[in-house]
Amino acid sequence: MELLNMELNLKEKQFIFGKVRITKYRAGTNEVVSQSDWMDNLIVNNDGRGKNLIAQRLVGVNTYSLNVTHGELGTSIGTPTAADTALGTPAARTTKALGSIGSTLNEAQLQFFWTDSQLANGTYYEFGTFVDGLSGTSTGQMFNHILFSTPYTKATGEDTTVEVDFTIS
Repeated sequence: MELLNMELNLKEKQFIFGKVRITKYRAGTNEVVSQSDWMDNLIVNNDGRGKNLIAQRLVGVNTYSLNVTHGELGTSIGTPTAADTALGTPAARTTKALGSIGSTLNEAQLQFFWTDSQLANGTYYEFGTFVDGLSGTSTGQMFNHILFSTPYTKATGEDTTVEVDFTIS
């Protein structure tokens, strides 16, 4: 019984989680205008998405690569759920910034960048990443979904970077 309790306690402490931070830069520079605090976000968990993609790959189901290819900002204020397959209202998509991707023993860091001209002025409430996506919004398999604790407002003359860290523990 003691071994079983120890095994259950270990299982309860193992998980994957993500955090997101959004940074606003003066267009064409590395001058930070503002930066949010890190915000926790939801790794979705339904067939062919999020946590399920990891489980599929572990047993040899290789339908999807598990490579996060795109990040997407949206304008919905709906609360993310584990069953999400897309943002509530997708608005702008970009590919990950290849020079800024890294990983450590149990953490992956990704960045997504929009120039001033690529991202329309407006207020964005949500963000998600997608595996095996294409340039069109809502393509690919959703991996995570966040509703920003403070909406992100983009104005003329600002570039935008969204950083995402995934930790497996």
